[in-house]
Amino acid sequence: MLSGSQHAKMRDMIIKRHNTASMLIVQALQKGPCGANQIAYTDIGSADKLSEQGLDMRNTANKALPSWLLPKLIAHALKASSRPDAILILPSTVCSSRVTTRNQNFQQLAIDKKLNPNQWEVHLIEFKFCEDTRPDPQLQKAKAQHSMLMANLNRQGYREVKLHMILVGAMGTIYKDYTDKPLADLNLDYHKIKNLTHKLNEHSIRHASALIKTRYALQYNTSNNSHGLGLGATAHNPPDPH
Repeated sequence: MLSGSQHAKMRDMIIKRHNTASMLIVQALQKGPCGANQIAYTDIGSADKLSEQGLDMRNTANKALPSWLLPKLIAHALKASSRPDAILILPSTVCSSRVTTRNQNFQQLAIDKKLNPNQWEVHLIEFKFCEDTRPDPQLQKAKAQHSMLMANLNRQGYREVKLHMILVGAMGTIYKDYTDKPLADLNLDYHKIKNLTHKLNEHSIRHASALIKTRYALQYNTSNNSHGLGLGATAHNPPDPH
């Protein structure tokens, strides 16, 4: 069996791979018609890491769901809630008008009692790596993972609550229905989607190779144990860092 430090190393690599891919998606959304001002929450790394990637998240909650989003939920339930990779808050208007939407300080709107949920849409974004030939299990996992959060948001009275599940194969597969379509549903145009999916493909291949090399290096260091890694995960069958 692997030592605790070896397990931790693999786990850290898997989390970093997921967070970096999620950051690429958030970067693309910031440059899209929704803009940075509509990203209300992220769970894709520390504030310092986000800043290093050039992400301006000054008005964005990070890691902990903001209480203004679900004021009817008690603190304990809010803390125990599932956390998607990102949450967008968009006005309930046609897409073309979102381009000129001014910066909204949602927390201040909530404090001032001016955040009317039925005028806003909540878009949950969940990114996952999946087995290249079997994306469905990760889709079902994402739906189950955030079902209670979506129910709580609907009870809050938001105009629309939608979960966008973005999948990329662990070895770089980009899917028409599971990668391109959810990105298009988030108002990214054709060229931005192609640029983003190219980056996601390269990122997946590069990090899958690093994971495989690390796996074999660790196996070599523990060659006296015939059970190998014992992680229950490979580059082809990635665990979920959430």
